[in-house]
Amino acid sequence: MRSSLSDLLGVLSDAVAPQRVRFDDDSPHGADSPPEAPVTVHAVALDRVGRSRRDGPVLDLELRVAVECHGPEQLDNMEQLLLSVERHSQYSIVSSNEYRPGEYQESIRDGLGFLVRIPVPLRFEEPSGPPVLEPLVAKTGVARRIQGRLVDVHNKGIPDAYIHAHSSATAVVSDATGHFEVLASADELQHFAVAVHGTEREVSASTSSLPVIIRWT
Repeated sequence: MRSSLSDLLGVLSDAVAPQRVRFDDDSPHGADSPPEAPVTVHAVALDRVGRSRRDGPVLDLELRVAVECHGPEQLDNMEQLLLSVERHSQYSIVSSNEYRPGEYQESIRDGLGFLVRIPVPLRFEEPSGPPVLEPLVAKTGVARRIQGRLVDVHNKGIPDAYIHAHSSATAVVSDATGHFEVLASADELQHFAVAVHGTEREVSASTSSLPVIIRWT
């Protein structure tokens, strides 16, 4: 980008030589700053205009700069600068109907001037290939409610027991007759953790027919 801007400054300097052209970067000037130049250039905007491929990937940018003339010779300098820019086809002058709202007033601060477009090719490296990703395997399941009954060796219901199906996130408590209802996966064989009076056991049961009977032995 600096190279493209330096090329334009060289063109402008040749046009008004031996007078000076100064690039104003808006940095504060100290007491020992150089005297004001009759031609001042400062950047206005940097826009992305597209991408292209010229011996590799290129990001095409456009730098808009303001060229401003000061002093008693500003009309003569303006004439020479406009002619010089027109002779170089890589540059283009922004016409009045292309100004953005308030752009000219904000860019030309003190004197006569115009805006110039500078093409800026910015080369960049492209990834050598797409990233290698592990295949994504999604598993889905349909939850179902399982009714069951927890009984002892005499087929009597066991109340207040905790039943937790491993395929479920929550545990349930059996009612006074030992019945319970739990949300579980669609698998036919279910594995349960059952706790009765502080004693816990692992029990497996088929759910091919409901209610499922879990025997506490």
